[in-house]
Amino acid sequence: MKDSIGGIKHPAFRDALALTRAGGREATGRYLVEDLDMVLQALDSPSPVYAVFVAGDKAASAVDRACAARNVPLYILSGAGLITKLVGTAYETAVTAVAVVGQQVRTVDDFIADLPPDALILVGERIQDPRNVGVLIRTADAAGCHALLLSSDSAEPFSRQTVRSTTGSVLRLPICLTPNLPETLHRLAREKNVRVAVSSGQATNTAFETDFAVRPLALVVGNEQQGATDAAIAVATNFVRLPMSPGTKADSLNVTVAAGVLVYEAVRQNSHLL
Repeated sequence: MKDSIGGIKHPAFRDALALTRAGGREATGRYLVEDLDMVLQALDSPSPVYAVFVAGDKAASAVDRACAARNVPLYILSGAGLITKLVGTAYETAVTAVAVVGQQVRTVDDFIADLPPDALILVGERIQDPRNVGVLIRTADAAGCHALLLSSDSAEPFSRQTVRSTTGSVLRLPICLTPNLPETLHRLAREKNVRVAVSSGQATNTAFETDFAVRPLALVVGNEQQGATDAAIAVATNFVRLPMSPGTKADSLNVTVAAGVLVYEAVRQNSHLL
């Protein structure tokens, strides 16, 4: 279906506009993906796509066939400033396409029940910067992780800042939000024999001298300022740190950098299985 929208009163536009707010995303289980490349990724991803909005003939031509193939309604915005309203900024942007996409969120019970024996899981606890959450999603996707397990007191994984930071990985990687991360980690260890490795600068052993080849494996990174909680550390099979140069005055790494090093060390050690 293809239609033209000239004002904000169109029902489809109103529904999409509600997704610029956290409450709208939470109530519907949907979120917005912006930019032509990410919209095309959405149409080629396992995520459900409910509508696509475009500004201009070039963008319409770029997504027309993909929308038709998936029977996704395509709306051409003819009214001035409509695409800017969907992007949610107070200024004009170069964005020409926005899609309404369904969130790939797993419940804790389903996540645990369906966990494969060779799973590598990236875990974030109380990650407050939405851009950091986005990069964790991107890193987990790039490294072939089974999912991102995230404490629900972290920044929302479907906000504009987060989604943009994923560069499309949010469309492919399942996310599990848990209100009690230590308990979920405990269940993973008890029910699925998951080894849990928690990263902290206070640990004695380094990640490079720890067995990360084992699967299933969960790698936990903590809050940007305070690190992992004592409750999460108490569940850990391994408590590890990343080595720092003896002469450096830096006392820590950005949480996304640390996560990337940990995940790819786990991939490296397990490379004989790739």
